[in-house]
Amino acid sequence: MEVMKNSWTGAPAAWTVDSGAESLAVSVHRGEPGALERLIDRFEPALYAYAHGILQNTFDAQEVVQDAMLRTHRALTKQYDEARCAALALKPWLFRMVRNLCLNKRRSKTRALEQPLESFDDGRIGPFVREHGSELERQQDAQLLRDAMAGLPVEARELIVLRFMEEMSYSDIAKTVGATEAALRGKVFRSLKMLRDALEKKGVAHAV
Repeated sequence: MEVMKNSWTGAPAAWTVDSGAESLAVSVHRGEPGALERLIDRFEPALYAYAHGILQNTFDAQEVVQDAMLRTHRALTKQYDEARCAALALKPWLFRMVRNLCLNKRRSKTRALEQPLESFDDGRIGPFVREHGSELERQQDAQLLRDAMAGLPVEARELIVLRFMEEMSYSDIAKTVGATEAALRGKVFRSLKMLRDALEKKGVAHAV
């Protein structure tokens, strides 16, 4: 198992490159002791961060992830046979489940629709990083980033979380959100441009 660095923050990523994810689904299906707990330990923090990025509400994000874990256990143990569990792309499957639950929760609260990404100009920019600085400055950067993210449309937030914080491949993001890789690349670039603009409005000169 290879630990990866997060290209957005430089910190250890919230997930690891691990070819055993799909075999973990089989372990849960077989009811092996501790298998479900290992699945939860591995994916719950990242799924919560993703849900919070969409919903911007701690309680709602926790509720969604708990629901997702219950649905995961039911699907892997009662609804899917072993062959389907073995063939399952577990990570994008989990993220897609959480995404659908988040969107259902948003609709149930009748929140106003947000401006779609297609209405924004395209642009290619890099991530928000400070290569040099004290720990306090980095903490301030992180808070500015969270504040700027909170003001973005939900689609932009989720794409930034998936691509740059969870470091998902475009292939896995496509499986998660149900879009083509070509369309996603343009949307990710537009999301980053929106984030850059939001940071610049806050006076962040090193947003690139």
